[in-house]
Amino acid sequence: MVKEKKKSVLIIDADQAILDGLSRRFKKQGMLVITAKDGYEGYTRACKEAPDIIVCEILIPSINGFRISRLLKFDERYKKINLILLTSNDPDFSMDLFKQCRANSIIKKPFRFSHLLEKIQVEDLAA
Repeated sequence: MVKEKKKSVLIIDADQAILDGLSRRFKKQGMLVITAKDGYEGYTRACKEAPDIIVCEILIPSINGFRISRLLKFDERYKKINLILLTSNDPDFSMDLFKQCRANSIIKKPFRFSHLLEKIQVEDLAA
């Protein structure tokens, strides 16, 4: 019998409460959770671990979420990672940057976890 590999998610956010909350919720979904507190750590962990999903705040220290998305989505090795950006700002304000960075989705904070899961599942089906 072949054991199915757990999906992995990398959460990149400077807010420890967000990291803890999302980690707990994703673990309840049976996922392997990886966290990072800034953009540099998030980018290096993404390259090292190649997670299935990345949930990344746009405004984080060292490398912002748009830049991380751009670095990963324009790299053949990582472009298929489902990358969802989180923002406290109006997503319409950043729509040009969002389109240029090729992230899969953008979600405004605060959000319901179920909405985030829907975005992940819709992107998984599209892949």
